[in-house]
This record gives sequence, structure tokens and C-alpha cells, in this order.
Amino acid sequence: MTMNDSPSPRTELLSSMLLELIEILRDRQGDTWSAIIRIASGKSATIAIDDTRIHVHAAEDQELQITIADAEPDALNDFESTGLALRNIMFGKTTLEKAVASSKIFIRASFGDLLKIRSIVQSVLLDTEVDPRLLRLWTKFDQEWLKES
Repeated sequence: MTMNDSPSPRTELLSSMLLELIEILRDRQGDTWSAIIRIASGKSATIAIDDTRIHVHAAEDQELQITIADAEPDALNDFESTGLALRNIMFGKTTLEKAVASSKIFIRASFGDLLKIRSIVQSVLLDTEVDPRLLRLWTKFDQEWLKES
């Protein structure tokens, strides 16, 4: 991970949690990891959650090395959400489809990529049922991110 200047605590938290998620999924391997490599390899995205924006780049390789930096001020967001909307998906209170349909989550992607993203989200949520590290990560997000709101 690389960061410009001194990142805000929320930027650091979002970056560290995203990297932790990637490490857990890389460690698990399997279908979820293979799907993530297929959709993310060699791509970049600007992610905005609440008032925090980061730019993420995934290297084009099987290890999917991730670089995170502050988002450029004029960059368009590829993913936008509130922390509360993400929490509701993580803990099964809503679905990604409902959050997107109600404009609580915005994803800039082709229809094909949207279907792939949906599949990955479903796989990660299913993996949460068998991997306590994922549930701990969601709980950490719930406790640390939302207390900053």
C-alpha cells in the first residue's frame, strides 16, 4: 500500500480493512478468490464511503497486489456508499441489489461487471459463515467505522 501525504484516520482505516479483506480472501483461495482475480486484475477504482475516498489499483497478476492512494479530487467515483448501507449488507439486513436499486450504493461498471461484482459479494457473504476472520472484519467495520460517523 502506498499513501500520499498523511492520510486521515478514516482513510487509514478504510485502506487497512480493504487490505485485510484481500488477505483473508487470498488466504482462503477457492472460487471467491478466483472470481476476484478475474474481475479486478489490472483494474483501478475510486472508492468513496461516507466522506472518505481512496484510489485502489490491483496489479495484473495471480497474487493481485493492491496499491491504495488518496483519490484525486477530480476523479469520478466508481463505487459510492455510506457506511450504514455497507453494514446492512454485511449483516444481512438488505441485499446489494436493493441497496443499488434504492441509490444507497452506486457502482460505475458495465452490466457484465455488475453481475460479477454481485456474485463476488454473495460469495464473500457466504464465506463469512465459515470463516470467523470475515465476521471479525465486519464487526470491526461496524464498531470502528460507524463510531466515526
